[in-house]
Amino acid sequence: MLHEGDRVLSEVVGFGVEAVPELRALLFEREPSGVYLVRCRAVEALAALKSFETLGDFLRLNREIEDPVERLGEEVVISAAARLIAQLHEGWVFNLLLDTAERYVLSGVLAGLGEFKRPESIPLLIRALSEDEVRPTAEAVLRSFGRAPRPLLIRAANPSKDRVQPRNETNLRARHSAIRILLDIGVTRRDWPLLRPLLRDEDPRIAILACMACAGVGAAADRLDAAARLALLRSRGDWLQRQQIDEIAARLAAKRSAKRGRAVDGN
Repeated sequence: MLHEGDRVLSEVVGFGVEAVPELRALLFEREPSGVYLVRCRAVEALAALKSFETLGDFLRLNREIEDPVERLGEEVVISAAARLIAQLHEGWVFNLLLDTAERYVLSGVLAGLGEFKRPESIPLLIRALSEDEVRPTAEAVLRSFGRAPRPLLIRAANPSKDRVQPRNETNLRARHSAIRILLDIGVTRRDWPLLRPLLRDEDPRIAILACMACAGVGAAADRLDAAARLALLRSRGDWLQRQQIDEIAARLAAKRSAKRGRAVDGN
């Protein structure tokens, strides 16, 4: 019935709690074909009926699905259930989502955790920056925390000596992402000494972003260092990087001009 569309979804919800047993059975039924739309509508109906315990029971399931098609469909339903159960702002829901995120790194699970704005989820969200499929969601949720994630983001932005493959592209993308979030939420002068080494990072994307941070909060000597680094990076970068470098270099030059102007006025 739910495959017929949103109109039928409203009709099902109209039955009230009497519809919950059938919706529960539909949700818990495995779908080897990987088709998920009907089960996602069952999730929506259960959420509309405030049957959050049913959604919680579904998220607690231990699944061992070997078939990749079926697993993909199941993960879409899990993601939908996690996103909607977060409407209930209770401690047990947050703990369930935290546990679910340890097993399934999915956008809906991360978005659900973000609804609570609890700092316990920040380390998990930062780890999710390594996952291409969920990185945009993790970034958005981390930004929504304001400055709370800043210490852990600074740590994530710096290379870790205990990484087996420090030049692994996945790690580099996660570090790049951490710096971009830091720039969005604001880098302070107190933060800068911890980010200064990134001016010399081997990855040009990271070094460019470090220069951008320097343009905002770096000392005069650091800004000169950043300008020199940008000149070197520009000679090796692609056209997009050169455009970004030119914008940062202009900001650094404006800072120098403003400082010279203040010095002249002082005399």
